[in-house]
Amino acid sequence: MEYKGLQRYILAVAAASMAATAATGVADADPAAPTDPPVTITLPAPTGPDPVGLTQWHLTDANRADPWDPDHRRELMVQIWYPADDVDTSPVAPWMPPGGQQEQRYGLAQSGVAADAWALGPSHSRSDEPARTDSGRFPILLNSPGLDDTTGLNTAQAEDLASHGYVVVAINHTHEAFAVQFPDGRIEHSVVPVDSSPNVLEGLLPTRVADMRFVLDQLTAAAAHSTEADAALPQYLADDLDLTKVGMFGHSLGGSTTAQTMHDDSRVSAGVNLDGPMLGSVATDGLDRPMLMLAADNSPWFAHPGWESIWANNTGLKLPMRVAGTRHMSFTDEQVIVAQLATAGLVGTDLRNQAIGPIDATRSIDLQRSYLLAYFDAVFGRSDMSPAETIQRLAQPEMLPHL
Repeated sequence: MEYKGLQRYILAVAAASMAATAATGVADADPAAPTDPPVTITLPAPTGPDPVGLTQWHLTDANRADPWDPDHRRELMVQIWYPADDVDTSPVAPWMPPGGQQEQRYGLAQSGVAADAWALGPSHSRSDEPARTDSGRFPILLNSPGLDDTTGLNTAQAEDLASHGYVVVAINHTHEAFAVQFPDGRIEHSVVPVDSSPNVLEGLLPTRVADMRFVLDQLTAAAAHSTEADAALPQYLADDLDLTKVGMFGHSLGGSTTAQTMHDDSRVSAGVNLDGPMLGSVATDGLDRPMLMLAADNSPWFAHPGWESIWANNTGLKLPMRVAGTRHMSFTDEQVIVAQLATAGLVGTDLRNQAIGPIDATRSIDLQRSYLLAYFDAVFGRSDMSPAETIQRLAQPEMLPHL
């Protein structure tokens, strides 16, 4: 498998539907001289009132072989952010799991940034902190990362949602994610090139959707205390799960996975597609539930199935929008990471704008958080407005309807 260096930051899966080329010479750049001390990249604090807990959940699907390793059952590492108690007795969790940190080191080194010139700061979550017990049950938001990405790359969004009373459940799609480390120390790497053809990308959807549905089944079992699945969760978390309120969001191919999972599983009531193509049967069948769609300013998906003005056979609410000044990777924590590297002089302005666009990074994260929270609050009846009214009233100058 040949990785494309910074191409994954700039284009990700855009090559699946349009001809595009990564920045010339980036892959051959020598890592910049390290700074002393290294630049520490900080994660924006969540805005909600609840402390946030974080846990890693190891699951094995005994009924399904791994399509990339047919001699073994499908194994997944799941990352869960949740409203925690306010005792703060547990250690602060790292920003990303080991596989995500490895992905960052590799990608940035390919872009000319030395591994010892920077470091990720901590998250704002506490590892395995007991969950809240005084606020009832919380809605569940499934999350699917983009191709080659790991859980933790949408921590700014996930922590914020958890701080406002959501349980965010992100799934590493094993053998698609850059690297996934299991409890026994094994590390499984991606076997899928990031510049795969549209047919290959579409062929990944059944496995991804099966991953999502299996995890949702395990959450259901944990909430019912019907299996041992809840035993590996932090104290009280299984009792906090509201399986009557399930949403989903995802970036890039994770956005595609969100739409197809909604199509295949009616338990998922609403979704958010963060600059992903519509692939699979949902592209022609449409949906009967709400879908918020946030696209980069230069998204390649415009005029493609699902993004066009009229989505044939779709009967659900569709809210497609374009975020001015953004690029494909703006809808991940790369918006934070690359912007701070640029401020420190480790990444040039041109490269920054190619990767995450000219939009102010803080403004971009604030907009994403606001729209995700308001939309899901409206869907699950936590506000007095409908989803459409909510988006209309939020109206910000960077948020442009895609007509």
